[in-house]
Amino acid sequence: MTTPAEWWPELAPRIEPSRAPRPRSLCVDAHTHLSVRPAATLAKPYFRPELEPRSLHSSAETTRYNAEYRASPLNTAQFEDAEQRLLDMDAQGVDVQVLSVPPTEYFYWLPEDEAKRANRLQHERFAEVVAKWPDRFAAVANVPMDHPVLAVQVLREAHRDFGLRGVEISADVLGQELDDRRFDPVWETVVELGMTVILHPQGFTHGQRFSDYYLVNVMCMPLASTLAVTRMILGGVWQRHPDLRVLVVHGGGYLPFYVARTDHAWRVRPELRHHLDVPPSEVLRKVFVDTNVFDPRMVEQLVRDLGADHVLMGTDYPFDMSTVDPVGFLAGADLGDGDRALVLGGNAARLFGIKAAGR
Repeated sequence: MTTPAEWWPELAPRIEPSRAPRPRSLCVDAHTHLSVRPAATLAKPYFRPELEPRSLHSSAETTRYNAEYRASPLNTAQFEDAEQRLLDMDAQGVDVQVLSVPPTEYFYWLPEDEAKRANRLQHERFAEVVAKWPDRFAAVANVPMDHPVLAVQVLREAHRDFGLRGVEISADVLGQELDDRRFDPVWETVVELGMTVILHPQGFTHGQRFSDYYLVNVMCMPLASTLAVTRMILGGVWQRHPDLRVLVVHGGGYLPFYVARTDHAWRVRPELRHHLDVPPSEVLRKVFVDTNVFDPRMVEQLVRDLGADHVLMGTDYPFDMSTVDPVGFLAGADLGDGDRALVLGGNAARLFGIKAAGR
């Protein structure tokens, strides 16, 4: 049997030069994470493992490996240093990254005052990076979703004071579903400000059966998105907020590949029709998804079913579950030139107000 040292030669994804030529069109990675250490330091005294599903349901092996992985010098630099990111972007052929916090840094469990301080520290750091390299980075906000009134205030400040054009949210808020009406003021504000939501889960709230084999990530992340988006559709979120733009990472979870079952249930079961008067797949076409799916054929299906204007290149950089060569990966997808340009960067430029040429 091989030992971990034999097949874990590096605890962070080392970015090599892309195997594909640099695209002529704008290339935007819409799904990346930048850690903000001062905010994490502020939040640490309030943390309890039971508040974070991935921590609660991770095995001892996963917990130990994640700690070693995050502490490795390369990964620390990738998560925190813009300069390291620029080196990796140049190797990948990526012009612009959209920055968002790692899901572990949502901090929804913080009291209101501390949450506001943590969010401001995050936004200040993002604004600092974007201001220094305006052609290479854009960023989205993090807001205290468990306090919707405060979340609206933080959204407005993020847009007004820091120029952030989107917001990242988890697939649930401390176990509360996103179709809950208490979040309607957040959706209303997002639409009013012309922002785009990035829906990125932080584990799965009922992950007891997923502790082994890193299933807390491998299966639970797309599963959490599938449940959240399905509930938002069936709960009438887009009926109430038809202009809401939501980018669901990891290819939108499992729903885009199995929505026919939900459509069938909507036709034959009354429980699905309380808030929805059209088949769920019609609403699903409003959703945007990224390309972090690891099989070019899945990208082809997403483009075919949702439209090329609803698929964005995204990697999950710098996690080890990322697509390390996104341009090379997409070179393997059978897409027309126009569709490819939209996926590579045209859609992200539109959704996040990216005007820089990035070259």
